[in-house]
Amino acid sequence: MSDRKTMNERITPEMFIKHFTSMQKITKADLGVSPVVVVAWHRNVVESLAKAVGAILSKHWIYRKEYPLYTGRVKQDTISFVHLPIGAPGTIMIMEEMIACDARVFLGLGLAGSLQPTAPIGTCLIPTSCIREEATSVHYISNESAIVPSTRLVKILQESCCNKKVKVLSGPLWTTDAPYRELVSKIETYGKQGVLGVDMETSAMYALGQFRNVEVANLLVVSDELWHEWQMASGSSKLQKAIQKAKGAILHLLENEVLAK
Repeated sequence: MSDRKTMNERITPEMFIKHFTSMQKITKADLGVSPVVVVAWHRNVVESLAKAVGAILSKHWIYRKEYPLYTGRVKQDTISFVHLPIGAPGTIMIMEEMIACDARVFLGLGLAGSLQPTAPIGTCLIPTSCIREEATSVHYISNESAIVPSTRLVKILQESCCNKKVKVLSGPLWTTDAPYRELVSKIETYGKQGVLGVDMETSAMYALGQFRNVEVANLLVVSDELWHEWQMASGSSKLQKAIQKAKGAILHLLENEVLAK
């Protein structure tokens, strides 16, 4: 992890949170961010997870209209469910602000393209390492550093998927800023290297976790196949059923594990 003593940011997340709460005449606690946060990039996923546990919409959250945040209690933990913007920069900016509000554990539920015939549409992926082709992570850890998730979160995600009979594969993931530049040559090369899939956020999220010393792990549902002629399942019942099963695994995890430390 980078040495924070060597850094000299002009603006920090803590400064922004202090400014925002001062302007709104509220406290940091009023923003509603919990130590444990589940993030997703589709509003309906966030809303359905929040509804399942009776989580309440935060009226004071910074991005309450564009990217709402809900907070509720599941067994021993208070959990926040947050909608995030697609792509690494916006995702990391809001995660930084949640960390400044004392969030310490992040579980992501998103979508990915598959590079492997063994991971067809509907398969779940747990990235355990990353090839990074986004431009955010380099601001947190060097290019030479390995990007990895929380081993604790990976283990309990795998166990929860097994318990809920969700087909899941764990392994390397490719993260890119440019979905329309996923070249056939790269897909073939990374596929031969055993890379499972591709998304737009994971490597930056894992880099942030290492830098800020917080736990991060993602569960991604394969929404399209790239190892042959492109096949997309957006809007299909098959993909919706897979997302439902993935949400079930997340909820099972929340109900059976104490995540906050």
